[in-house]
Amino acid sequence: MSESIRIVMQYYPLFLKGLGYTLLVSVEAIIIALCIGTLLTVLRMGGTSLPNRIIRKIVAVYISFVRGTPILVQIYLIFQALSVIGLNLSAFVSGVIALSLNSGGFMAEIMRGGFSAIPKGQIEAAEAIGMSKAKLWTRIILPQVFQIVAPQLTSEFINVIKVSPMLSVLAVVELTRTAERLVKMTGTAIPFYIAIAIIYFIICALLEELVKLQERKRIV
Repeated sequence: MSESIRIVMQYYPLFLKGLGYTLLVSVEAIIIALCIGTLLTVLRMGGTSLPNRIIRKIVAVYISFVRGTPILVQIYLIFQALSVIGLNLSAFVSGVIALSLNSGGFMAEIMRGGFSAIPKGQIEAAEAIGMSKAKLWTRIILPQVFQIVAPQLTSEFINVIKVSPMLSVLAVVELTRTAERLVKMTGTAIPFYIAIAIIYFIICALLEELVKLQERKRIV
């Protein structure tokens, strides 16, 4: 046991660097995903005209694809698709884009649930006094939606952190990739994988406590 701890501590700077990449990827992805989810939510709540119906159908197909296919397949697909169209981006940027597009679809579903919880009377009253669509969304709808779904959005952030190890397939040196490199260097596996499991557990446990705190505030 002490030997395992000594081995892990010997390489702790690499773990810190890998943790930094994991958090950076996750934070960037969740911010972009929040923008994507918001945009998709607005597009889905358009009128009943033919263009709006077509847009809603496209959005629905996108969300179904994101939720119905493995994230690993999406990562490979986006990485290869970007190369095909001439965007030779780094593995890090491609990974962030892949996670963002995936999480954005889930966030759109979360935010749709928040939208349905807003009393229709508020929207009808705003429309009755001639409030523009932009003001309606930015001043009435979205602030309430974000407040309602804050715990679910935090849970989605946890999910992004949990799936970020998938980016190791693109050689993004986050925590899991760091552990894989150390296993090859030292020939020892279990201490390093236990170490990253503990790190992921601590991060996710802290965020889960934040979710519980948000839910308690909502109840109060």
